[in-house]
Amino acid sequence: MREAFMMCINLAANALFIPDAKNRLNSVIKRVALLAGSKIILFAEHISDLGGALAQAFDSTPIATAKELQTAVAQGDYSLIVVDMLGGGDVSIERIRDVLPAPDELSVPAIILANPASMADKLAMYDMGYDDLIESGVEIDEALARCRKATYHQIAMRQLSSRLDAATATARTALVDNSDLGANVQFLLALHSCDNLDELGQQFFNSLERYGLKCSVQMRSLMGIKNMEPTGMAKDLESQLLTELKDKGRYIDFGRRTIINFDRVSMLIKNMPVDDAEKYGTIKDNTFALIQGLNARVIAIEDRYELEKEKETLKKLSSDVQGVMHVLKSSYQSVMKNIATTVEHTAEQIQYRIPALALTEVDEMFLEEVTNHSIYETNRIFNEGLKVDEYVNKLEQSLGAALAAIETDATSLSSGGDDGAKVDNNMVELF
Repeated sequence: MREAFMMCINLAANALFIPDAKNRLNSVIKRVALLAGSKIILFAEHISDLGGALAQAFDSTPIATAKELQTAVAQGDYSLIVVDMLGGGDVSIERIRDVLPAPDELSVPAIILANPASMADKLAMYDMGYDDLIESGVEIDEALARCRKATYHQIAMRQLSSRLDAATATARTALVDNSDLGANVQFLLALHSCDNLDELGQQFFNSLERYGLKCSVQMRSLMGIKNMEPTGMAKDLESQLLTELKDKGRYIDFGRRTIINFDRVSMLIKNMPVDDAEKYGTIKDNTFALIQGLNARVIAIEDRYELEKEKETLKKLSSDVQGVMHVLKSSYQSVMKNIATTVEHTAEQIQYRIPALALTEVDEMFLEEVTNHSIYETNRIFNEGLKVDEYVNKLEQSLGAALAAIETDATSLSSGGDDGAKVDNNMVELF
């Protein structure tokens, strides 16, 4: 294009020094216009001299009725409409409005060739939507330049419109992406309020509603395998497919269906938009992020389940030990009491029978000393055994405190969930 215009300028300069310069210049301009591929519509009942010159300079299509004009604009790739009202006849504003009432509604710029009677007529033509007004006294070169300028404006407007559409599409995509990101963040925040797999699955399906997907999900944990749809129930065939294909890869595509696997979670999407590649990829990316969050929460619930089982086991063990210690304490005290009673009773019987045994005074003193010593040693040993009672009492108190702590933790875990409850780090000291 640039070389063609340079050729036009050079030949135009040379034409000033050769005969028939005007014809040569018009010929060059026509050649440049044809090289540019400009196609125009010449709308006229009677073509004027200026209109004829423009028709020769461009690749023109003559049209005489407004109906033919609408058809030509819809079917052809035209860059300009020239309405020639210089050919004679009535050129009033009413006549111009009847010929082409709304040129601004067309997708092609329009120029009118006319001689308006007043400034009011010019304003009326401009108000109708004409891009330019060329009067009969205008030189052909200027007329051609103004027509070319109108086509350049049209090209620039198309490029601007294209860029605007691209920017709008980019902005719309960014808004959608931000909206999806916000929804995913809300889903991840809401997961912490889910205490079991049923609540977790329902929260997952609620977050998927924005994508318009029909799907089912499988969650695998120590509590069992949970298959469900948005209704809360499961379909046997889909459950079998998810179980058999859980280790066959991250994505499994077949028809309009896609299976996504990640550790403890598998998801079956039944209506993937296979005709929209961009939406197809977006759904895969966003749903995979949701599945990662779902998988993390499944593991957290599983750990919590194991912790609760361990607490129940510890609670039962503590209760059993406490019962055994209570029985042991009672039995120990009973044995001590029976031993003391037996020793005292034996000593009394010996002392009672000594006078009747006809023993010497030395033997009587020996037996009495042995009896008193046995009673004394027995009481001393029993007094030392009281320390065992203290240890048993302390152990019972410690077990009671441990059971109370377990009950408190279990209650706070079931009522507070993961709402940031404080952890009690107090140790229970047995001895």
